[in-house]
Amino acid sequence: MEKYPRYLTPDSQPFNPLEIAKKTEEIVCRNSMRKYTAFYTVGVYRGIATGYAVGCCLRCFYCWVGLGRDFPERYGEFFSPLEVVKNLERAGRKRGVRKCRISGGEPTLCRNHLLNVLKLIENNSWFELFILETNGILFGADEGYVRALTPFTKIHVRVSLKAGNEDGFQQRTGAIGKFYQLPFKAIENLFEAGISFHVAAMTDPRIMPKEERKALIKRLAEIDSRIALNLEEEVVDPYETTLFRLKKAGIKLAWYR
Repeated sequence: MEKYPRYLTPDSQPFNPLEIAKKTEEIVCRNSMRKYTAFYTVGVYRGIATGYAVGCCLRCFYCWVGLGRDFPERYGEFFSPLEVVKNLERAGRKRGVRKCRISGGEPTLCRNHLLNVLKLIENNSWFELFILETNGILFGADEGYVRALTPFTKIHVRVSLKAGNEDGFQQRTGAIGKFYQLPFKAIENLFEAGISFHVAAMTDPRIMPKEERKALIKRLAEIDSRIALNLEEEVVDPYETTLFRLKKAGIKLAWYR
């Protein structure tokens, strides 16, 4: 097993994100349980109950989430799927919102945990929608994982693209460039499975060149033109943890006012 990466630095060595996913699961998964740090409701998606999970298989230098991404062994406590759904419902009822999600980490880690959460959400009378935000790495590597989502009627997947080519992917995520294909494969798998989804991409011009953005949109249009037309484009925001990671990576950005 390669050395476990924390955050990117100018001398970071590219890693295999599938191997890092396995290593992270050894830390944050325990049978059907997973590590979380908090449960609350936030204003995005017009209000959504959120379970703040620990652990990811990428190391994006612009990432906003807490340091549990970088040091998963230091943060969080283990919760069962039932405890997660109960905590989400408590947070949702408090604010009167009927949508929920897992955020703060990559939700497709701990597969058994996620599928059991989805089963409970499916039979939960309060929640109407579960938004699954993913980097697409595991869904691209395993079509069967995507097919396992087909029984669930309340799920909508948001695939977050980090790059449109190998160089951009390796620079921004720390993962070996060739793995940039996996999130696009995840989109293809979701499309073929008929699962509700949309695509987001970090196309901030400060970090993604125009030609790369064009290539990314072209690749999406080749799957289906509607995917490209409905692309959600993101920009880097100056969260405290984002600034920390940018500094560690030796990257300076001009901030919008």
